Amino acid sequence: MVRGRFFNRQHRFRPGMGSVLKWRLSPNPQRKEKKTVKWDPKVCYLRSLDAMVGDSLIWLGHNSFFLQLAGKRIMFDPVFGSIPFVKRQSEFPANPDIFTEIDYLLVSHDHFDHLDKQSIARLLKNNPQMKLFCGLGTGELIQGWFPEMKVIEAGWYQQIEDEGLKITFLPAQHWSKRSVRDGGQRLWGAFMLQGNGISLYYSGDTGYSSHFREIPDMFGAPDYALLGIGAYKPRWFMRPNHISPYESLTAAEEMHAGLTIPMHYGTFDLSDEPLHDPPKVFAAEAKKRKIPVEIPYLGEIVKLKKQK
Repeated sequence: MVRGRFFNRQHRFRPGMGSVLKWRLSPNPQRKEKKTVKWDPKVCYLRSLDAMVGDSLIWLGHNSFFLQLAGKRIMFDPVFGSIPFVKRQSEFPANPDIFTEIDYLLVSHDHFDHLDKQSIARLLKNNPQMKLFCGLGTGELIQGWFPEMKVIEAGWYQQIEDEGLKITFLPAQHWSKRSVRDGGQRLWGAFMLQGNGISLYYSGDTGYSSHFREIPDMFGAPDYALLGIGAYKPRWFMRPNHISPYESLTAAEEMHAGLTIPMHYGTFDLSDEPLHDPPKVFAAEAKKRKIPVEIPYLGEIVKLKKQK
């Protein structure tokens, strides 16, 4: 932290309005493709969670996941609809009210496509027992909205344990900001979850950096790696804070991940590439490099098991 602001360890960038304007005024070579290629992802609509038995994971779009691990229920970065100025481009695959008995809400950082006040309000209404685990400063913001919420804030490498479940808050290369003057006031990060002999890494939003190589030394090879692949073009602008499909797979290799599941794509149009581009590139590159991956449908229940 420098003068009350958090910074990354390797790349101390802070996106400025000048670079944003340069990006917005630059030509997009995929502009025509964005307009002509339809994005129509398959949705497995969930009417209940009755089929979710044992350790399981559900992708809900963008970076939102619902996880059941070691007898606990965890929700990641819940966003049930559109966000300010950006319309949702894929269906949310369930009635949000089916998500009950949640033990932990994990929020990676404060950006609107990851931290949505309305979605948390709906979750909290149905889950008053739910505890929030997040980076320093983010809990203070959320507790300002919901004073009754139980909050645990963490710095990088801090962890909590609860009856066989361990959750560690870890570094990511990103940034934080919700208004004109609050940039860097809240700490962003990733999560490692361990329970019932299974480990799962959730990258949050991140650029490519050395933090991926730390994971095997600290935790061993994760059984599952949930890694972003979208909002990655143009690279000159997105590289510091969003990994590409190629970098995602390199990170998976460096962590020796058992199975990699992509996220951060197909839900909000945030960058130059078409919505169908990231999973297409990711699947082709994974096949070329012989890296084990799974690309679940929206709402599909993925059964978790020890990978190695």
